Amino acid sequence: MARQVRKSPILGTVTSMIDEASGRLVTNAAKFRHSFEAEIALIDRDPQQPRRVFQAADLAGLAETLQAQGQLQPILLRRNPENARRWIIVAGERRWRAAQSLGWTHILAIEHNGDAEVVALIENLQRVDLSPVEEARGLQRLIRGKGWSQDRLATAVGKAKSEISASLKILSLPEDVLDRVLTSELPVPKNVLVEIARVEDVERRNVLIEAALSTGVTVRAIREQRPAEPPSESATPVGPLEAASRSLRRTVSLIRAAKLAQEALPIELVEALLSLRDEIDELIR
Repeated sequence: MARQVRKSPILGTVTSMIDEASGRLVTNAAKFRHSFEAEIALIDRDPQQPRRVFQAADLAGLAETLQAQGQLQPILLRRNPENARRWIIVAGERRWRAAQSLGWTHILAIEHNGDAEVVALIENLQRVDLSPVEEARGLQRLIRGKGWSQDRLATAVGKAKSEISASLKILSLPEDVLDRVLTSELPVPKNVLVEIARVEDVERRNVLIEAALSTGVTVRAIREQRPAEPPSESATPVGPLEAASRSLRRTVSLIRAAKLAQEALPIELVEALLSLRDEIDELIR
């Protein structure tokens, strides 16, 4: 006669607890990734991070917010392919740096297994303090590294193709100029950099760059200094007065550029301008 095996009440209780807990576990098939506490000492910054400059005052302000309100948004991490115990930041380096300054040992994080480079750039583009040079270089890395067209990139980062083209135009400026813009105490707006990059005359462009980095310059001022388009061979010949007018406009543009760069005008030029002004006043009267 078969012996009837009695179920252990302890085993039954444990089994019930496991079943209940398993319903709350996060599986790899879960639609949403859940946050966890990551040890700050095991987190490394991403060397391909688009942002290169971190302002001390901004980090201090963020640290004050973390101290007062706690961490409201987790950072994104991916496994370090060379060391499975360590993590690499996908997005949130500013929060990580601020937490370090507070002496925190752990930070709230979410593991990210998608395209880290795209996510890092998008996360930074959504912040208004990403510099135009950092943005342009990040976009260029995606185009070169992934072989994307500007259309594909525009779709990925949620920007119009015209915006992508304008940002990439900045990179036509010399590398040393871009580095100076990146570290300049006076921020240079993106639209100003784009307009300067469209200036083909190297000497005039250098004057505008110095003005932008020292005193600032507007897009309107740059456009006003563009030389008139040279007439084509098939164009109707202009008379002497029209030719004189064009020459005068070019002269005024050069003088304005020198003024923006805070260059002192030669005394001979000043005297010639004063004499010309008197003659113009006489002609107008």
